Amino acid sequence: MKKIKATYLINTIVSGILAFLISTFFAGGTIAENYTDETWVAPEFFVILPIWALGFLLGLLVYKSKSPGMYLFISILITWASIPFGIRLGFYLAT
Repeated sequence: MKKIKATYLINTIVSGILAFLISTFFAGGTIAENYTDETWVAPEFFVILPIWALGFLLGLLVYKSKSPGMYLFISILITWASIPFGIRLGFYLAT
């Protein structure tokens, strides 16, 4: 049980940092896109973070469940899939 909780905690930290960095990178845009003085040129890429938060919240059931392995698997799947899915959704919302 301690290994599952440690795995959940490590996954949450690593995937959360990457999701935050990638969403701010895409939301900030490039130099060519940011001809205004706005910080966030494409804020629709922040859609990555609520999808990641859904995986995080679902993973909290690891601490209360009698079969935490399934919740850990689903949490890992959602937190890491939130990045490519959120990028695709952000590009779709931008057009």
